[in-house]
Amino acid sequence: MLRRPATLLLFALTLLSLAACSTQQSAGAHIQEIQERFQTSTQRFSAHITADYGDRVHQFTLRFDSGADTLEVLAPEILAGIQIGISESGTVLRYEGAVLDTGPLTADGLSPLAALPLIAHQWREGFVVEAHYETFQDIAVVTMTSHISDNALHITRFDRATGIPVQAEIIADGFVVITCIFEGSPLFS
Repeated sequence: MLRRPATLLLFALTLLSLAACSTQQSAGAHIQEIQERFQTSTQRFSAHITADYGDRVHQFTLRFDSGADTLEVLAPEILAGIQIGISESGTVLRYEGAVLDTGPLTADGLSPLAALPLIAHQWREGFVVEAHYETFQDIAVVTMTSHISDNALHITRFDRATGIPVQAEIIADGFVVITCIFEGSPLFS
């Protein structure tokens, strides 16, 4: 009689471990579907960006269009409506004396203006090192983590039901240097 409860317990533990593995695989498959969708489409979205240099913080809102290789400044108001071309050499905006060049955030030279194109690139082609399901600020999300460089990581949280990005971060040397809240997400204000 003791064998039967022990067998049932072993069977139950096996089922629980299989369920945990399948949840992790499902998150990875979910992220793979999101990446495939971004590979075959043009990305157009707006995001409120916070760039944290440690001694100062810059906030602005940009609209990104991967089809036109442009960024448009939505805020701060003094620069609203200005378009920025994206090229291999980088992005710096100068217009009638106003400059939106906050300088590099990381040793790799990442600037806040380059963050949205870099994040969109990670959505399409980033090598996923972790994928999992979680709840982020009361939103059910699937989270993707990928390496940008030896000292920088990218994390994006996508709405689990729609696959739309909610929030992204770039972490360099263990510190969050860029935070993006995407328009259309419940967090965008």
